[in-house]
Amino acid sequence: MVFYAVVLCFSIIRYQDYNDTPLRLLPVIFFFTFITEYTGAYVYGILGVPNQVIYNIYYLFHFGFFLFVFMRMVNDRVFKNNILMAMGVFVGVFFADLIFTDVYRQSFVWTYLAGSLFLVYSIVLYYIDILESPRVLVVKNDLLFWVSVGLFLFYIGYIPIKILKAWIFTQSSFFGILYIIHYSLIVVMYLCFLIGFLWMKRKS
Repeated sequence: MVFYAVVLCFSIIRYQDYNDTPLRLLPVIFFFTFITEYTGAYVYGILGVPNQVIYNIYYLFHFGFFLFVFMRMVNDRVFKNNILMAMGVFVGVFFADLIFTDVYRQSFVWTYLAGSLFLVYSIVLYYIDILESPRVLVVKNDLLFWVSVGLFLFYIGYIPIKILKAWIFTQSSFFGILYIIHYSLIVVMYLCFLIGFLWMKRKS
């Protein structure tokens, strides 16, 4: 929770430096993430009530936002169209889960996997796009670059864990190891976000 709060604060402090970019809703997403994690932990840990519905709704906004950002930030028209199609498929998978999955008691695993895989794909297209442009020369001071690095590292590491937890392993001591890896990936991701806010420079 500390990392969520710190990064949220920096996103607000540095807001004037990116409020005219597609990332301008980033503080809202960070706040939404903080509230989701806090509420999810409270509902399940304290009240003992299933919390899947909280995360299922969160997936739509989280992945939808970042897919939209990368769609806006790539210059290549083919890349834009590919990400736009990915967004359409993702929304379709979400509504399929909404129809065929118990939103209150079951996790939208297919929605999560579609969103995370499409997000990784979009980030790769973004990297290709910046490598073919002068932006690569100043990428160290680009907030979106550091956000993309954090997201990329997290989802590349967590997608296999999500699959293991959903379909391969039942509750066991092995989940403790997966939790440690999961938490470590979160720390790495938020450190990348923090570096982005510390090193970013407003585009002239």
